[in-house]
Parts: sequence; structure tokens; C-alpha cells
Amino acid sequence: MGKDYYALLGIGRGASDDDIKKGYRKAAVKWHPDKWSSKPDAEKAAAEERFKDIAAAYEVLSDKKKRAIYDAHGEEALKSGGSSPAGGMPGGFGGGMPGGVHFSFSSSGAGPGGMDNARAAEIFSQLFGDGGVSGASDSSDDEFLAGLFGRGGMRGMRGDGRGKGSAPSMGGFGGMGGMGVVGGLGGLGGMSGMGMPGRRGQARGAADRPDRLPRGTPVCLMELSDATYNGAAGTVEAWDEARGRYVVTLSAGGTLSVKPQNARQVVAEARVVGTSQPQLNGKVAAAATFDRQSKRYRMEGLANDGSTVAVKPENVVLPHKTRVTIQDVVSRPQLNGRAGRIIDVEGDRYVVELPGQDPLKLRFHAVAAC
Repeated sequence: MGKDYYALLGIGRGASDDDIKKGYRKAAVKWHPDKWSSKPDAEKAAAEERFKDIAAAYEVLSDKKKRAIYDAHGEEALKSGGSSPAGGMPGGFGGGMPGGVHFSFSSSGAGPGGMDNARAAEIFSQLFGDGGVSGASDSSDDEFLAGLFGRGGMRGMRGDGRGKGSAPSMGGFGGMGGMGVVGGLGGLGGMSGMGMPGRRGQARGAADRPDRLPRGTPVCLMELSDATYNGAAGTVEAWDEARGRYVVTLSAGGTLSVKPQNARQVVAEARVVGTSQPQLNGKVAAAATFDRQSKRYRMEGLANDGSTVAVKPENVVLPHKTRVTIQDVVSRPQLNGRAGRIIDVEGDRYVVELPGQDPLKLRFHAVAAC
């Protein structure tokens, strides 16, 4: 299931070109990595990926041909190079950085949907570098942009004389140590997508198994007997089949071998639905982690004040390929505790792939992110 580009920009499917531009500007400022530089590593990584996803959404929806293909066939048609009714798939995302603009991301690889870091930075510079911020921000955002582009304002700025504008490097991710995020991570050194298995040689029995977190998955360590590491952030390096443990590279340095129940994946792109708080419904969290004690997702990036919001599993739609554990199934209790991955969403049910058997349809509340 592809990303909802309209939701990423906070606009409806009938949005005008002006609405698309305003939606991008507002979302891009909100998720600019410099705004998240003081947050925990998992949140910083999630903001970086969201920033690229927002750029990808704008790139598609602001192009009439790409938008028509997306509306008709979804994100996958654009990624696979499928054709549109008008005849022909537009070319992929690309291009260099104008005006000497440089954003210092933790990865130089392409993010979800083919949007790479340089192109995301280029779009941001183009949309704000000409001073066009109408309807994009409140006063605090204006202050942020003024600090980013210089107190003299953005209009008329030049980098090396060739581009419209320039911006300082985005330093918010300098110390991440390769922390990845859900939605397209690869290996530890480069963030190319959680939920997708790394393709550079997983070690010690790791493979594209539906019941195991793939290499590069961001995790938070929990419920360890040594409380020193509880709450620590890291990424899955490998699955050690012989010991039944994940090898986790910690963001602070070093590695740790932990049981599956002690490595909780940090999920990006989880969407809130059906709560009694209409201001939350439809929002997509920057990061979500399941808390087994409260049986709630701790969701970041939903509240304006930056606080964590606790949401029941039945009110959270997890993204495609999230690894999950089955819970609270009364009719078939033998399923409880088994792990698999989401391969589709149908109404209020996930289609979950388990090792060695046909996929199952389970209600939202019956699974939790591992």
C-alpha cells in the first residue's frame, strides 16, 4: 500500500495547484530536520524521512502527468515506471543542488518513493528561496525560516551566482550514527527504508522473513534486565539464528545482543483513525512505539506541544510491511504471540503474512508492532 501524498501535504484530492504549494510549504517547515535537532534519534530520523516524503508528494502532485498517474494507480505505478492513460510514465526524480545549497542528511541514498536527499533539499530551496512563503507559516515559522536563510530574507539570495537561493546545511542529524527509520531503510550506514529488508548481506541467519525485523529497522530497547540500556535507540544489524536474538547497533555506539521482546520497532507513517478526538483523526505520526504494559502506541509528532499521545491499537493503521505480533485473538488463541508482517489493509483488518501458512485477516486491535 503506497503513501497518501494528499495526507502528507494535509490537502484534499481536489486541491488546486495553489493548495498543493501551500500544503507543501506548511508541511516542509514543520518537518524540516533542523526543527527536530534536539529530539531523540528515532524522532530525528523519522522527521528526516517525513521531510523527503513531503518533497516526493509535492514533486508528484505539482506535476499534472504524475498526479494523474498517482490518482489512477497510486504510488507503486510511479515507482515501477508504469504508464498512464495519457501515455507514458514521467521520468524519475533527480537533479542536482542549485546555488550551492547543501543539506546534511544522515544518508545520501534515495528515500521512499525515489526521493533522494539532494532533491528534497532542492525543492525546499526553490519553494522558499524566492521569498514565496504566503500562507505557509505562523510567526514562529517565519522566525525559523529567517534564521535558516538569513535575517535579510530569502528573496534575491544567491549561492554561487547560479541558483535562486541558498540555505545553510541541516545539521540536526550530524550525530545520528546511521539511525534508520521505517518506510524504506537499508543498512546501518544509510537510511533506505524500514519495513524493507536490507539487501547488502544480512549476517547470521537473517533473511526476508515475515516474523523478523529486517536489517536497518530502528528500534527502542525495552524491559532489559540491565536497566542501563532501557530506552536506548538503535538499529537492527542482524538476526542471530543460533541464539535467537537480534544484534542491535546502538546510536550511542557499540552493539548489543537482545531477545526479540526487548527490541521494539519504531514505526513511522502510522495513521490515527476513529478516535473520539477529531483533531487527531487522519494524522500521521512521526514515530510510534507499542507499549506492552499499557497496550497503547506512544505516538510522536501528533500534538502541537510536542507531547507523546497514547493511542489504542484499534485506532492506529500501521504501514505496509510492518512486523507485528498477534494478540488477544479469542477464537484462535494458538495464534497469540506469533509474529508476521502486514502485507495489506482491507477496511478495519490487516492482511498478515505468517511463516509457512496462508495470510490471515485480523482486526487492528489483534496485532501490535513488534
